Amino acid sequence: MRKKSISLREFSHIPRKVGPKIQQRINALKVGQKMQDLPEEFWHDSFRYYFKEDPTRNGGPNLRLIRLDPRRPSLTVTGFVFNKFVHPTENRYITPREAARLQGFPDDFIFHGALTSVQRQVGNAVPVQLATAITEAILEHVEQHKPLGLGAQIYNSGCFPALSLFSGAGGMDIGVLRAKHKKLVFDVKTCVECDHDCCETLRKNFGSRVNVVHEDISTLDSKQALDLCNTRSTFLPLIIGGPPCQAFSQAGKQKGVNDDRGKLIFEFLRFVQEIQPVYFVMENVSNLRGVAKGGLLREIQDRIDEIGYNFTCNLLCAADYGAAQLRRRLFFIGVKKPYPAVQAPLPTHGDVGESLFVDNPYVGVGEAFEGLPSLKNTDLNTEIAVHPVVREALSKRQRYRTRTGR
Repeated sequence: MRKKSISLREFSHIPRKVGPKIQQRINALKVGQKMQDLPEEFWHDSFRYYFKEDPTRNGGPNLRLIRLDPRRPSLTVTGFVFNKFVHPTENRYITPREAARLQGFPDDFIFHGALTSVQRQVGNAVPVQLATAITEAILEHVEQHKPLGLGAQIYNSGCFPALSLFSGAGGMDIGVLRAKHKKLVFDVKTCVECDHDCCETLRKNFGSRVNVVHEDISTLDSKQALDLCNTRSTFLPLIIGGPPCQAFSQAGKQKGVNDDRGKLIFEFLRFVQEIQPVYFVMENVSNLRGVAKGGLLREIQDRIDEIGYNFTCNLLCAADYGAAQLRRRLFFIGVKKPYPAVQAPLPTHGDVGESLFVDNPYVGVGEAFEGLPSLKNTDLNTEIAVHPVVREALSKRQRYRTRTGR
């Protein structure tokens, strides 16, 4: 496929503008340094209070400047890092495209919406490499155990349909599409998402090959979503999704189930109960484990057991699977009983020399940003060429459908 030329603006490679005081702080930061490493005259008043005077906190959440170390993975990417993460070598905040690189998005994946919307879409995504590793672990399980005859009968092509809930900007979906074990693959048929800009992002990148449903899952009938998957079978192989995590996240208000978004985990499980897929993957923040002193986690685990699934609950770090980011997330991976639970994928990356079990070093920020245009004295209307990675992956799934009639 031919490369596509787009402007830096459309490419989302534009940094947030800052005032002279913030620019002074950025200019003074050295690699790996944070706000508290700067001379106090550069500190923001709120940061000084939080850091030196307030006994209950240690630095304001939106004022923790850090200049990224090009040799190491970044801290967790969120929708708030665009006034926090400073570029390793240029005196500016990172751009949404650079954050998308940290999340594993391919360069041809174009985000729809205003800058703040794009920042949120990128920050809320599941890292692509992590989603791929989990999906490949499931595919290995398919090959070994063939639950409900999966891999034979109607799905003997080895291409299994999947339903995506709370799809966001599609990070988990791209990871699923990239996953492969021998000749086995998953094909995301339908994405359900309530955010308008996310839906437009999904449509822009996935086109007509994926049904994008702009609906609130709490008002959506599960049979309607299943029908859109065109499974041509009595069962669906996979449901994936990451219910909103702001109710539990450190970056949010942490209201837990008292926040309506915190109840959407059980809407995800409603779909699992009603559709009864062979497998499911549910992602959320690590803080979920501490809600109600662990009570919410136990409630979720009991619910999964009641609706007929064996499962594992794992805290996984994206950097361990090739993402340039130390993002830790909780993953529930379920399979219908009585089949044995799917084990978490083994790490593929780490601090080589400190671990006997990995061969690949962590991917650093510098490696992740490699090849992106410098923004020093650059016209933001400049056009660049991007390779159509997403469209190529979708075309491979389309060839499966053409060959098998699915």
